[in-house]
Amino acid sequence: MKRILFILGLFFITSCAKKEVPPIIEAPQSSPQVETKKEEISPSKAPEEKELAKVLGEEEKGIKEELSGKGDREHWKLYGRSTPPLFAIFFDYDDFSIRDDMWDRIKANAKYLLENPGVKVELQGNCDERGTNEYNLALGMKRALEVKKVLVKLGVDENRINVISFGEEKPLCTESDESCWAINRRVDFVIKNF
Repeated sequence: MKRILFILGLFFITSCAKKEVPPIIEAPQSSPQVETKKEEISPSKAPEEKELAKVLGEEEKGIKEELSGKGDREHWKLYGRSTPPLFAIFFDYDDFSIRDDMWDRIKANAKYLLENPGVKVELQGNCDERGTNEYNLALGMKRALEVKKVLVKLGVDENRINVISFGEEKPLCTESDESCWAINRRVDFVIKNF
């Protein structure tokens, strides 16, 4: 939230600025050659102004994406709320079995945990908004326990793994459509000290 406010403030300040933007690096005023070079720049836009406009355009695009959630979706599809480099594991509707396309992710997560024996992880089960709170809490727990079972079979010490279910209580995506629901049906790997 602070980042969004900072970017909006930056955008507001720069949009209210005068049309003439001072150069980023000023040349010494005593050099007559520099003065003639400044006069040779076309009156349309100085290079610094073009660069500033490009940066502001990218920042504005980033703000719009952040506000719409589209910029985050690609990140969510990989990590959910997991601590990178650990990946989120996604599930089908009303199911807690590991999908075929998630096995590479779970193996990569297990490899990371085996290579880093001091790391402890909390598996956070999540569901989409459909179903009762009680049902979704139970389903989220089944998902987290299923992932834990696989990690233990792959050699990760179960004492390094904590499980919790948030059910539908902590959605990443809040729109009511399948693309959003699919992002919310997951188990996150969050590195913790417990």
